[in-house]
Amino acid sequence: MIESFRQQESEASSGACDSPPRQAGATSFVLDEGCAAQLVERTTLEARWAEFSHAPQRERGLVLLVGERLELPALRCPPEPVLWLRCMRGLPRISDDGLDVEVWGSPPGDAPARLLLSLRLENAQPQAGMREVLLDLPLAVDEVWKLELRCEPGPQGQGDADWLALIGLVVCAGEELPLLRARSHHAWRLANEIEHFSHVYSNAFYRDRHVDRRGEGGAAMGPVRSLPVSASLDDAGERVRAALLARLQDVPPRAGENAYGYATRMLGKLIPERAPDFVGRLRQMFASRDGQPLRMLALCAGEAAVEGQVLAQADVPVELCIVDVNAGLLEQAALRMPPSVTVDRVLGDANDIGLQLGRFDVICITSGLHHLVELERVLGAIAKMLRPGGEFWLIGEQVGRNGNRLWPEASDMANRVFAAWPEAKRLNHNTGMVDKLLPDVDCSASSFEGIRSQDILGQVDRHFLPVARYLRNAFLWRLVDVAYAANFDLAAAADRELLMDAVVEEAMHWACGGRGTELHAVYRSKWADMGGLALA
Repeated sequence: MIESFRQQESEASSGACDSPPRQAGATSFVLDEGCAAQLVERTTLEARWAEFSHAPQRERGLVLLVGERLELPALRCPPEPVLWLRCMRGLPRISDDGLDVEVWGSPPGDAPARLLLSLRLENAQPQAGMREVLLDLPLAVDEVWKLELRCEPGPQGQGDADWLALIGLVVCAGEELPLLRARSHHAWRLANEIEHFSHVYSNAFYRDRHVDRRGEGGAAMGPVRSLPVSASLDDAGERVRAALLARLQDVPPRAGENAYGYATRMLGKLIPERAPDFVGRLRQMFASRDGQPLRMLALCAGEAAVEGQVLAQADVPVELCIVDVNAGLLEQAALRMPPSVTVDRVLGDANDIGLQLGRFDVICITSGLHHLVELERVLGAIAKMLRPGGEFWLIGEQVGRNGNRLWPEASDMANRVFAAWPEAKRLNHNTGMVDKLLPDVDCSASSFEGIRSQDILGQVDRHFLPVARYLRNAFLWRLVDVAYAANFDLAAAADRELLMDAVVEEAMHWACGGRGTELHAVYRSKWADMGGLALA
């Protein structure tokens, strides 16, 4: 728990201020009354943890005076480390020159401490000076650091009336922040919640609930029991792996198939869901149109190879409009269409799409939405461009982390698989080098590849209702993409076994909550469902 000690006493003592031994251990810290941190006091306060009546809402935090510091325990730096800080003035009014909040970090060895963050709280700031800061920590993974927060006077040194209210402080991997931030002040929040709902449900607003339905002679209620301690869940991982591997033994590679196609096809055998039948949907839609051709719009179509395959298999009359920024690819796209399709090629940026092309029965994007910046505008326009009963299709869409990066938990799992492969299978054909781990490159830094991919699902849900959705492939695609696929000879049993093992790990990761990145989906428009016929 937080330990407080007087600064003058600690400086006179031989070891009271010594840091804990630096060893691999915790990778996160959450400020709470029971946390392992040391408060170096300037003076004793009756209540270090307090609620602040001058706050814009009910807030609780730790009080620091000028000249005091909070020393965090030694932390082993996690991947993508962040520091989240929430603080405000501890008094309604502090000194005229304000106070400074500083975060310092002490690296391993004898290197001096570094100033990582400094912010000033002043009387002129609204909302009691409430500040919330998220800082990417410039620290190396697995190094053991000591961090401390200091409360310092403003530029004129007027610190007598300066109180800092430290509401929240979390240090962790960026992915863990939402969870760990919510864990702070648990006991205080729980007590408030119990008190709140005990009061609110006595309100007349809920009088219809205040009924004893047991009746006469009803069974007596037993005493309220405490929730038992959870038993350990049975880890059946090895049995599951063996069963999944057995299911893949009867999935031979196809002629001309590469490692990517083989691996993703095997994955489809293990996942119980199925991708939408786009061919069947197109035929069914045409059957309801009294012989009239369907209108279909393909955005970000490129060569439209996938669209051409779907249309060829469906073999129904379609008036297809293709939009892309690449004139050369538009020429190629027209060549891929079957005779039943008439093609209208439009050179343009899909970010600018609106109602200028009319309305359609199907609007399709194949692996292209993650290249677009204006998701709000594009998806809003598509919702209004669909005819009643029309459908919006996403085929092979990348909805993972921005920049086509793996999510941290997927990256960890993928690298466990990858690092166990022989060097010949880790040859990167993009660089000519053998990789120890999978490269972690943000492709959106220099292009539109995955520029907003992690926003897609949320933005689509704003405008559309799902009809069918198939979401899979958290990391497998990265192991068998263009950089590594050529390393595998599918005629060799050993190579097939490596791929099977990777597919099984992907399937288990998916089943245990892994975030899929490959989306195949059919949606209908909220606008059309609400009767948006004025645009017809």
